[in-house]
Amino acid sequence: MSCDGQCRACPYDFCVPAPPTAKPSKAAERQNWRQDALFELEDLGDLYGIDTSQVRL
Repeated sequence: MSCDGQCRACPYDFCVPAPPTAKPSKAAERQNWRQDALFELEDLGDLYGIDTSQVRL
């Protein structure tokens, strides 16, 4: 059995549990949302033949 270090009460002495992941800030969430929206817009533009440089997000 192998250990991935994700359990908090790991029974193995050699294992170092992974630190908890930090929640992204509101600004980072907005930036990620905007980038995802731009990718979707490009995909939709390709699909429907719309020039994405003329569309404002």
